[in-house]
Amino acid sequence: MQLYNKWNGLRLDIVKYCKENNISKYDFRFLGIYEWQNVYYNVLKHFVKESYSIKNGLYWSNIENGFKEYINKIYVFQEGIKNNAGYEWLERLSEIVKCEKVYILIEEDNQNTKYWVAECKPSVVHLIINEAIEPTDYYITDKKFNWLITENHHDIVQFIGEGLDADIIKAVCLKQ
Repeated sequence: MQLYNKWNGLRLDIVKYCKENNISKYDFRFLGIYEWQNVYYNVLKHFVKESYSIKNGLYWSNIENGFKEYINKIYVFQEGIKNNAGYEWLERLSEIVKCEKVYILIEEDNQNTKYWVAECKPSVVHLIINEAIEPTDYYITDKKFNWLITENHHDIVQFIGEGLDADIIKAVCLKQ
């Protein structure tokens, strides 16, 4: 397919995975050059300290205290810790976010500041993150940039912003 000649790395892996698993462009699509820049800069504007974003962009903001000080931390946990949340929560993301589409920003790898931005159904996110690619840092936001969910390469998951219900997050994420 001609499409495969355009990209390499993570984006190619995702494109191949979607094709092989019949995931439609309605369910998952990478944004075009002008679309992704708008999403990326809105995430920076709404969630990341300006002084941090000028120097680093989004890169490692989820590990180096790059988020704005006043931002509401709805819930934070580390995956895989005994008596804590497990890895299955992402399969139930639709129950947490309750919206038709989200933006997902996926880091090319943890040594690179390149992000691929896509629009997708929440029900598809776990397939992309858990099956299509090797684990990497990622960010998920609603289309109005009210909240942000991020997981870093240390398995720390953060829910920040406004509009998500902490009780629902706990019910979905915690192993009861």
